[in-house]
Amino acid sequence: MFSLILAGEIVFLPAFHLGRYFKSSMLTTFGIDEFQLGQLGAIYGMLATGCYFLGGPIADRWAPRKLLGISLAATGIASFYMATIPSFRIMCAIYAFWGVSTILAFWAPLIRATREYAGDDGQGRAFGVLDGGRGLASAVIASVAAHVFAAMVGGDAASNPQAELMAVRGMVVAYGCLCFAAAACVWFFVPDTQVKLIATDTETPVIASPLLRRLLLVLKSPAIWLQAVVIIAAYSAFKMLDNYGIYAEDAYGLSRSDSAKLLANVSYVRVGAALAAGWIADRLLGVRFTIQCCFLLLLLAYSLFLVVSPSQELVWLLTCNMIVSCVGFFALRGIYFALLEESGIPANLTGTAVGIISFVGFTPEIFMGPFTGWVIREARAEGNVLVGYQFIFAVLIGLSLAGAVSAFALRWFCRAQVSSARDAVSE
Repeated sequence: MFSLILAGEIVFLPAFHLGRYFKSSMLTTFGIDEFQLGQLGAIYGMLATGCYFLGGPIADRWAPRKLLGISLAATGIASFYMATIPSFRIMCAIYAFWGVSTILAFWAPLIRATREYAGDDGQGRAFGVLDGGRGLASAVIASVAAHVFAAMVGGDAASNPQAELMAVRGMVVAYGCLCFAAAACVWFFVPDTQVKLIATDTETPVIASPLLRRLLLVLKSPAIWLQAVVIIAAYSAFKMLDNYGIYAEDAYGLSRSDSAKLLANVSYVRVGAALAAGWIADRLLGVRFTIQCCFLLLLLAYSLFLVVSPSQELVWLLTCNMIVSCVGFFALRGIYFALLEESGIPANLTGTAVGIISFVGFTPEIFMGPFTGWVIREARAEGNVLVGYQFIFAVLIGLSLAGAVSAFALRWFCRAQVSSARDAVSE
């Protein structure tokens, strides 16, 4: 499980860590603006979205150990190339490559390996441990990077562009090295698993249902589509984390180094939020009701972001509100795939179900980056960047409401899903 945790976070470091924790420095170093960074995210997201769908059946047929190791190594190689500080066009190609390397043979195998590790009665805890562990790894790496960055560039990165360039380049190389280390861990420590077999009427074991049949079984389930809406709302909230650092700089006057440290410290919330959500979902409230509570937290946090007038004296309130929102979306990330078990999706359809849910649910990877980047850039150009942030928070309030309603509606479909899916598979 430790190897899965490391792999599950490290594979995404090259594509996301720099733009999330050191956004201003990344924009300066690569000579791009917020909208162009959003375009890179959209390119990644478009390739990744297709790979979510294609990767599901792959996960049902090949051992996760090999798929995860190959994905990590390929991602690390591209990170080393990014350290050369290429042109924007080459950066587009790198992000397109990452959209494939981090998802096609990685995401569904990771979810499948975690579900198999958890067994029948520990799904919430297992997925909570996975995301909580990933959060701890991310926060530790971000904290170390933030302190090293501050030591290299001093108190104001903007006044020392050469040191800032060397710091950014060093971080990108480090991300590549970590990818290769994680690849070695999964290759040597994650056991091979066998393809699930289904007994027919003659009790002759056969490979899991043909691809088309598996797709139809999953696509006809309303629960699958409701889960996808839950993930769209939760992942949109999570993507706003990429803008928290630059929001702290624009609205509250923090320096680039201070905003990176603040965001790194707040990210530690992910550990406790994911673990607590998994425990509460398994022992107390159930997955669906826990998810509804998380969306209520997001509604509270985004409402405060919307109505409070920022000032340097209210940095403490900014920090508290960031923590509340992080608890909400990190808890959601920790347990939303636990809905697979609660919705009655057969284990041998895990890869296909994850592929379809992720294909729809992770579409914010395509539109949230360009959307928020364009809104911030245009509001900045008009002289009132805070109006742009307020508009984004209002959109997130609407998405959180949609997620809460979808989680509530799942209860009417889960019982039917349990009987129909399992009966169809055993025919």
